[in-house]
Amino acid sequence: MTWTTILRLILPVLAGQLPPVPGDKSDAPGPRPQLHVAQRSVDLGTIIEGDKVTVTWLLENRGNADLMIDQTVPSCGCTVVQLAESEKVIAPGKSLTLKAEFDSTNRRDSQAKVVSVYSNDRADPKLQLDFKAKVDLLFETEPAGMLNLRTIRRGAQGMKALDIFPGPGRNSLTLHGIELEDDAPLSFQNEPIEVRGRAGRRILFTVHESASLGPLNAIAKLRLSVDGVDRERSYPIRGEIVADMTWLPKVIDATRQTSLPGKRLAPVVLSSTEKTPFDIVSASAGPLFDVTIEPSKTQPRTEYTVALTLRNDARSGPFGTTLDIRTTSLDQPQVSVPVFGIVAASLEIDPPVVMLRNDGTPSGIRRRIKVQAATSVDLEITDVACDLPAIKAEVNHKESSRYRHIRFLVVELSGKLPAGTHQATLRMATNVAGSERLEIPVTVEVASAKP
Repeated sequence: MTWTTILRLILPVLAGQLPPVPGDKSDAPGPRPQLHVAQRSVDLGTIIEGDKVTVTWLLENRGNADLMIDQTVPSCGCTVVQLAESEKVIAPGKSLTLKAEFDSTNRRDSQAKVVSVYSNDRADPKLQLDFKAKVDLLFETEPAGMLNLRTIRRGAQGMKALDIFPGPGRNSLTLHGIELEDDAPLSFQNEPIEVRGRAGRRILFTVHESASLGPLNAIAKLRLSVDGVDRERSYPIRGEIVADMTWLPKVIDATRQTSLPGKRLAPVVLSSTEKTPFDIVSASAGPLFDVTIEPSKTQPRTEYTVALTLRNDARSGPFGTTLDIRTTSLDQPQVSVPVFGIVAASLEIDPPVVMLRNDGTPSGIRRRIKVQAATSVDLEITDVACDLPAIKAEVNHKESSRYRHIRFLVVELSGKLPAGTHQATLRMATNVAGSERLEIPVTVEVASAKP
């Protein structure tokens, strides 16, 4: 390559004239579309919260080929673009009025939204249109988004109310009607209120006497007007309908890990909802469990703890049963709590398989094993040995002395072995019936010596 050729390539770059990118056909000859929008930004001015306003843009094809709109993507779910499939192709010299509806419900103050138009105009494949508006509040509610009645008795009125006030700078509010959807087990009453100089309406909800116990999910549809402007608004109501006594947890799920015989599962706590005294007559959970009832020391006859303990003779494997509790509660004379879990073997070994590796680290050649029996057992390991002489195994008496039912073993690669993978078995003898002799697989990986 001559200096003349090199200068011919460098000089345009120094002058800011970059060569075209390979594959860029924006300047290629031939027919092509051209999307033009004279006014990309629209100001909707001031609107009232709850208004649905249509914003429009005029899209023109100033090219000499069909303009094809692939998709339109609004920046917010409050904006819906109105564009039929048949309108997505704009012929040369033609135009299209693109419409989008902005729903201002639950919006307030300054709003700015964007609609992206993707097309086959290579010069501007993603054209962005935008609009803005100032949303004035027509009315406001307290609480703002949802009324949570929390736990509420049948026949009781909720401690929390739904308050409605005119928005800032507005005057009269009229509540025309309230409708409850989904057969909600509620009745209501509304009354005038004045809070901090603002006049409004307060709605109080009462649970039916015949309501089913459990979660409360309802929708209240409000019809109102403020300063002559009408609105309808759906308002969610949540809570839990409870009896004179409730309990937690509703299910005892102990399946995340195995449970040794003698283990106490998560207890069930029964509490009076209005400090009405009650008694527990009986509690049982089948042949696997011993059940204890513990009255609260601070809240006698209004709170009890019912605990399940796996019996020492429980067989290993999964189980499913029901904790049945009989009470003197008028609403809940019987409580049934499903119970699930897995009974561990008489001895649990962690880890069940030992891996050793001569990688030059202490953790690679030395492992710790935990052997655990039921809490009622005085565990003894009378003998431990490995059939591979290069592996040393023994009980760590110092660490094991802290527990009566747990022992810790130390397994260590103490001798030399040829390169490769070696299999061995660690054997131990215990005083636990059914687990007098145990075997633990051992794998040893020995790396080749570095040259």
